[in-house]
Amino acid sequence: MSFITNRYVAGFAVNWYPRFMVWGRRILWGHMRDIWTTAIASTACFAAIGAPAWSDAETETTSSESAGVDSQSGLSVFSKAYFEPFSPVTALDMVQRIPGFSLSDGDTSRRGLGDSFGNVLINGTRPSNKSLSLDTVLQRIPIADVEQLELIQEALPEYNMRGHSRLVNIILVEGAGNSGSFDARLRLSPSGRLGPRGIISYATVAGPVELSFGLDFGTEGNRIHRRRSLHDASDALVEIQRDNDQRHYREVEPSFSLNWQIDAESSLRFDLQGNAWDWRHSQVSFIDAPAGSGYVPLRYEQNEAGNHGHSYLGSVSYARELSATLSIQTMALADRETWDDGPEAYETYDPASGFLGAIIVEAEGETEETALRQTLAWTPDERHAFEFGAEIAVNARATGLALFEDDGVTVTPVVLPVANTRVEETRSEIFVNHTWTVSERLSLESGLRYEFSEIVQTGDSEQSRSFAYPKPSLTLNWRQDDQNRLRLTAQRDVDQLDFGKFASSVDIADNNATLGNPDYVPQRTWTLEAEWERRFGDDGSFSLQVGYDWIEDLDGWVPITTPTGVFDAPGNIGDGTNLRVTANLTTPLDAIGLTNAVIDVFGEWYNTNVEDPLTGQDRAFSGTREWELGLDYRQTFPAQQLAWGWDYHWVSDGEVYRAQEFRLYDNTDGDLDLYIETTRWGGVTTRLGVDGVLNTGDKRERVFYDGSRAAGLVTGTEYRTGSSGSTWYLRVRGTF
Repeated sequence: MSFITNRYVAGFAVNWYPRFMVWGRRILWGHMRDIWTTAIASTACFAAIGAPAWSDAETETTSSESAGVDSQSGLSVFSKAYFEPFSPVTALDMVQRIPGFSLSDGDTSRRGLGDSFGNVLINGTRPSNKSLSLDTVLQRIPIADVEQLELIQEALPEYNMRGHSRLVNIILVEGAGNSGSFDARLRLSPSGRLGPRGIISYATVAGPVELSFGLDFGTEGNRIHRRRSLHDASDALVEIQRDNDQRHYREVEPSFSLNWQIDAESSLRFDLQGNAWDWRHSQVSFIDAPAGSGYVPLRYEQNEAGNHGHSYLGSVSYARELSATLSIQTMALADRETWDDGPEAYETYDPASGFLGAIIVEAEGETEETALRQTLAWTPDERHAFEFGAEIAVNARATGLALFEDDGVTVTPVVLPVANTRVEETRSEIFVNHTWTVSERLSLESGLRYEFSEIVQTGDSEQSRSFAYPKPSLTLNWRQDDQNRLRLTAQRDVDQLDFGKFASSVDIADNNATLGNPDYVPQRTWTLEAEWERRFGDDGSFSLQVGYDWIEDLDGWVPITTPTGVFDAPGNIGDGTNLRVTANLTTPLDAIGLTNAVIDVFGEWYNTNVEDPLTGQDRAFSGTREWELGLDYRQTFPAQQLAWGWDYHWVSDGEVYRAQEFRLYDNTDGDLDLYIETTRWGGVTTRLGVDGVLNTGDKRERVFYDGSRAAGLVTGTEYRTGSSGSTWYLRVRGTF
């Protein structure tokens, strides 16, 4: 498909977007000229084709959208009429079209339940907690069962925001009956492999009990091509390497939910999810050395690797209203996972003599989590709401790593410190939260969490440590009018220790070993944050967030010396700061001639600073990108039941500072995806799309040092480029 530049969209990019993000000007018009020509400019083709024939139908749709939103104090109600132009099939489609709102499951990567509350309610209650994702829950609700959606934009006593700035409450139709949903996908990778995937669910009602069953299964096989070049200290080429990495992945994930309305005052919810997977890859590498004006074969490497495992996660929640002002909720969760790697042989061959040797890796691990949470909610009047509670969670991770050298005659074990270990944490937390509606325009959220934890490590390294941290928070919400809101937040957060950093790991492909560090401590962050939101019309929203973080004991990389050498290890590198600015824009494009078209713009900029513990110089955080840009465009033609769109994501270069190595990651031209979809056949949504349109891959540079980076003695540099190509897919989803 060929595309031409759309002067209207280009005008939008030039005149509007830089008002919100000044740095966007140099990003968009320097490196991205070809991207706009390929993607955004294609809007002109659809607009030019669609506008004359469909203008009448689209004008009528626009007026129905205006009638579909009812704004109240701190709350906007979206009726079904608002979503008609988007041809939604499930509740997930509806939620994704609410301007200025992004779906979030909370921080489910953290242990325990306190941080894993999502920003979606169903009939005023949260539908899941860690066991099922919100995407899964919402995709099971057909649009016929939805009465309306409510966007909660400020703290109200009847809703617990749980740290989110916005919530969506889905109001279901009373007496909704049996329903099902399906999602079938077929992906074609550049390697020519087809990857089918299916998701099917069914919900049925038996009196006061609602049962839901789901199954997610599929396979995928993509191929990655990489090219590496190794240079010596004088930047002279030493060798080049070409990798062909074929991967294959398959998994199956069943799920079950039970929601029982016991009586008018109490309810019980139970969720269970399992997962089994098998991942394999086969890589061959050809390494050549420069010789005159050409190259000669130096060696040949091959590797067969695999990872397989299974997990299950179950949760139960019981809620009861004790009186008109008091209610309790009890939640419990159990999560178990087991996995195995290998044995994986990384073999090296000489082009003439054959087998030279191999490194063999075997690894296994298991994780477990058990948590119990009890809360008491008290709403003494319409202005105040209190929550008191406590939580206890027991988490553990056991890992084993074995490394061997095979010279063709004998297989010799390689000793690696902290290769076999078990880490167990018992964490308790007590908390109190208060929501105060000071006036019609002003509300205040305050809270205090106090955390106690004990971490015990056994195996190759044995020790026990205890921590105790208070975590206060305060948020002020001020609504100037129905269009403008201001949110000010001050809080303290304490990161949870990553159990994986307690154990050693190896990366044979990069010839790199990382030691486990039993002595690192959680980083702590004090944050001040201000957010301004401006809503315009029924479809437009702009928000600007500015935050400043003071971080103690920042996570990074530290050198650890052992009898066998100096290794990198995760650890704390001192205190740092982070100034961040985030902008979100959702706006219809009718004003520039694109009817029923909406664009979402996301931009984020970080200014991080920490004193490098090795060089003593200030630098950015390791692994943090300076800026990130996201664009999401969608245009619908309701009369033809047709829609198309694209999304684009780009991040700046990323730097990683290790003890004896520096890495620079370049995302090149970013990631562009295109799609076209229709709902005209059988009431289902059929989408044809392509991911990775630009197919420019990414780049990585590694600089190696003789000893510490502080000495500045470079021994060599490696440059790597990699690409997995563009992937086409066909997706059909609907309800029954």
